[in-house]
Amino acid sequence: RGVERALCGGPSVRTLHYIETLAGDTSIGHATAYCRAAEALADMRPLARSEAIRAIAAELEPIANHVGDLGAMAGDVGFLPTMSYCGRIRGDALNLTAMICGNRFGRGVLRVGGVGYDLDDATTAEMLRRLDALERDATSAIELLFGAPSVLARFEGTGAVPEELARRIGLVGPAARASGIPRDVRNEFPYGFYQFTQAPVCTWPTGDCFARAYVRWLEIKQSLALVGEYLRSLPAGPTTQPLKPLRADSIAVSLTEGWRGEICHVALTGADGRFAAYKVVDPSFHNWFGLALALREQQISDFPLCNKSFNLSYCGHDL
Repeated sequence: RGVERALCGGPSVRTLHYIETLAGDTSIGHATAYCRAAEALADMRPLARSEAIRAIAAELEPIANHVGDLGAMAGDVGFLPTMSYCGRIRGDALNLTAMICGNRFGRGVLRVGGVGYDLDDATTAEMLRRLDALERDATSAIELLFGAPSVLARFEGTGAVPEELARRIGLVGPAARASGIPRDVRNEFPYGFYQFTQAPVCTWPTGDCFARAYVRWLEIKQSLALVGEYLRSLPAGPTTQPLKPLRADSIAVSLTEGWRGEICHVALTGADGRFAAYKVVDPSFHNWFGLALALREQQISDFPLCNKSFNLSYCGHDL
């Protein structure tokens, strides 16, 4: 698509738009990686309140996508109650993000040096109310899924990627954690608000479709708890600061944990302090081969379930 080429010569008014649409369902994850790379090159450190709002948006993104994936996996095995409920619950999670910035995918939340929107007391209280309702509904719909013997019979043992193989091919994110690998940038290289509040990494040892589904559910519950904690303890203070020029002839590497896994952005500036080169590694780059290996010796009818259990991004791969 020529996105990386289009980023050269920036930053410009279009740069953040390009970043937020690298992989449309990971706008927050990629925007976070970009902003941290640009801030490193500009010797800027985001203020505490903006870091908290970034973390809230970052945790809402996996809630929406994991709920949607569990609904899709339920549909692939013909379990319609959870499939139907999760479509609506995913919308509720997206609407929480829209309460921050007016966009359900979180476009416009992040800005270099801070965030584009603040949260007042009334919005925070309403978000907490909706978060509690979302947790109740998600628990009802998803526990129903894992309590159905017919679902477990299709999930367990299907599309397994053992831990040793997952390590050899470099799986990241929930796919790696579902193979028992505690790999999470938020814990290995803490950044932003995660430097002050960390949660245990959710893993499962079996590496099959059940594990990739169940790790998602564990992470939904963890993210719900983190969003509630962050909303209740928002630091006071400003959310923006004046921009600074990027250092010339410099390089910055930014790692962020997106909902699919590790996101890496590399920014290189020339003598004019503009981007001479920009490279993005979406987590799908690491995990496509994992899907291929999961499908070895599987029946053709298992493909939709295995495919949804990874839910990789064509868009994030075609840069």
